[in-house]
Amino acid sequence: MHPMQLRLGLDMALNALALDFKQTPRHWSVLGLLLLLIGGAVLAYVANTERSLTGQIELAEARMAVLAKRGKFKPMQPIDAQELQQDIRQANDILQQLALPWDSLFKAVEANSEKEIALLSIQPDVNKHLVRIGGEAKNFDALLAYITRLEQSHILNHVYLVSHEVRTQDAEKPVRFALLANWSVQP
Repeated sequence: MHPMQLRLGLDMALNALALDFKQTPRHWSVLGLLLLLIGGAVLAYVANTERSLTGQIELAEARMAVLAKRGKFKPMQPIDAQELQQDIRQANDILQQLALPWDSLFKAVEANSEKEIALLSIQPDVNKHLVRIGGEAKNFDALLAYITRLEQSHILNHVYLVSHEVRTQDAEKPVRFALLANWSVQP
């Protein structure tokens, strides 16, 4: 035999496999038994709760059916998501408008008007922070003085004369005007 072959044979003989076909009994650990008992208790609780809730749902549905037959209850119609979103947007717009400092705007507009100015309309645009003011002035100089006073207020700025008209059919010839101003909204 070749010396290498002899050496391989010896190595194989030394590393023989030891197989044990006899099964040793397993011992239950206390932790494993405890976890099994807790899991069983949780499963029983969940099953009992599910059974109870199912019974309550069936009872409520039966009551609704009885009330619907008597005409005292109208089942709800499915809610349209887009319509609901639109309603929410409108409600938010209204809340936003209610939260604005309307009092300070009206005080600023009224405080700067005098006997020579008669206010006819105030139209705020909340989204653009603009206010359109309509009125009549005794004369053009009174109108220019009113615009200057509005410019000096802290609530309105960039006040522009959008249109004006001298009312020639009136004896006093008042000036009807429309102003546009930026509204400094400070909630």
